[in-house]
Amino acid sequence: MLKKLVDTNIFIDRFTSPERYQDVFLTEGLVFLSSVVLMELKAGAHTKAANEAVHDVLSLFVRTGRVVVPSLKVYETAGEIIARLQSSKGYDIKKSASITNDCLIAASARSMGAVLYTQNKKDFEAIRDVFDCKVAFV
Repeated sequence: MLKKLVDTNIFIDRFTSPERYQDVFLTEGLVFLSSVVLMELKAGAHTKAANEAVHDVLSLFVRTGRVVVPSLKVYETAGEIIARLQSSKGYDIKKSASITNDCLIAASARSMGAVLYTQNKKDFEAIRDVFDCKVAFV
């Protein structure tokens, strides 16, 4: 069974335009929610309506048992990815803190055998250059 781990940017677009990305959410396979993505969604929810929308999404994924929480090994792997990005791609995590979250999401996807769906081509292509993971750019 195909497993899909969906990045924050796609969830945000779904909140504003529910018809977007139906090919990701309504086709074969199971969609999972990363706890890292949840953190990013909560950080960006500045209104009551936004908080309720995030809560509703979380409730759905909790009920279906499809929330992914990084393990100690995933954190270790993400640290290795960050080190490779800094040495081979010139990333400065002090200037791009979101890359840390992206590395956790990528490591989580690979650990569970999922395809990561994202719009963030720049960072995830760089991650894929130094770390073998499956990414679908939408």
